[in-house]
Amino acid sequence: MDTGSRHSLPAQPGLTGTGDRPGREPGLLQSLTIRMRLWRNRQIASPRFRSLVARLPLLRRISNRKANHLFRLTSGFVHTQILSACVSLGLFEALNGKALPSSALSARCGVPLEPMRRLLEQARRLDLVVSPAPDLWMLTDAGTVLSTDRGLREMIRHHDMLYRDLADAETFWRGDGGETELRRYWAYVRGIDPAALQNDDAAPYSALMRESQAMLADCILASFDFGRFRSVLDVGGGEGAFLAALGAHHPALDLALFDLPVVSQLARRHLHERGVLHRTQIHGGDFARDTIPADSDCVTLIRILCDHDDDRVLLILANLQRSLKPGTRLVVAEAMAGESEGANLAALYFTSYFAAMGSGRCRSSHEIIDLLTRSGFRNARALTTTNPLLATLVTAER
Repeated sequence: MDTGSRHSLPAQPGLTGTGDRPGREPGLLQSLTIRMRLWRNRQIASPRFRSLVARLPLLRRISNRKANHLFRLTSGFVHTQILSACVSLGLFEALNGKALPSSALSARCGVPLEPMRRLLEQARRLDLVVSPAPDLWMLTDAGTVLSTDRGLREMIRHHDMLYRDLADAETFWRGDGGETELRRYWAYVRGIDPAALQNDDAAPYSALMRESQAMLADCILASFDFGRFRSVLDVGGGEGAFLAALGAHHPALDLALFDLPVVSQLARRHLHERGVLHRTQIHGGDFARDTIPADSDCVTLIRILCDHDDDRVLLILANLQRSLKPGTRLVVAEAMAGESEGANLAALYFTSYFAAMGSGRCRSSHEIIDLLTRSGFRNARALTTTNPLLATLVTAER
């Protein structure tokens, strides 16, 4: 980052840690920051310094907090497996609205009593359940969310594929893993003609997208007023989960959906079940090359751009720019990289997920604004949402 200073320290070997990678020399402030960090790292690496810290109460508390954080990183895989077991066994549904003893949960989940108690204790340590009385169990706030959000539970079950793709960590991060389960699962990233996808290809991932969109839809609708528009077209709308939520929130809004023909057939059924099919126009096609209907004054891309590499994103945006009428508002909504805790967590997760999927990446709002501008859209700007972990919004005008 350019600090604005015209002065800089001479580059020194090992100062920046960038090796032979080309780039500008660091500015004065950056160089001082780097030197201070290297000095700090040398102190922390010293057993003598760590021994001194352990004897000083204030510094000991800081040191213990850092040690706990490092251990969470080391043992995080255990946490995910405990959560996965609780979901697979139906623990959260069993405790939904109830307080039950271990014996009842053992029978309900089909787990012998002592292993059941062991799992419940582990779930308590993760703040998923609480024990208000000896051998009696209830859900915490997090457990209650998991008990009522089917989409979240389906995503946790879905992670079994991701875990297998990540199992050989060194090979995975070298990019030498070859074909992955996630790439096979997300049929549209396999390099085949999207129009050739069959129902068996699209149905599994379309159902997962539908089930996992509830919290995302709530976040978007709480953060952006779609009531100012006459009609909203959801491009890449899948089975219509977001569109159905939008229609319930704005009863006077005309709705439209554009997705691959095989997915559009699934959307028709879901939107009928949700009672909004009668006010929805459904269109089938490839959003990177087929003409997008231009009847709506607002178009949404919900978790679309993140699934694709830059070259395909530019094809999608160029096709939208050609198809839409001047003045049409475009709303991009997806998890984006950023400085907030939620955005940072999203980037950590989705960067790994998209690497396994073999397509797409978690971009910052600045990167998305740049792609929109390069594609001819005007007045692009980022909007914060009620939950940056789930989504950030970028809006622009055709």
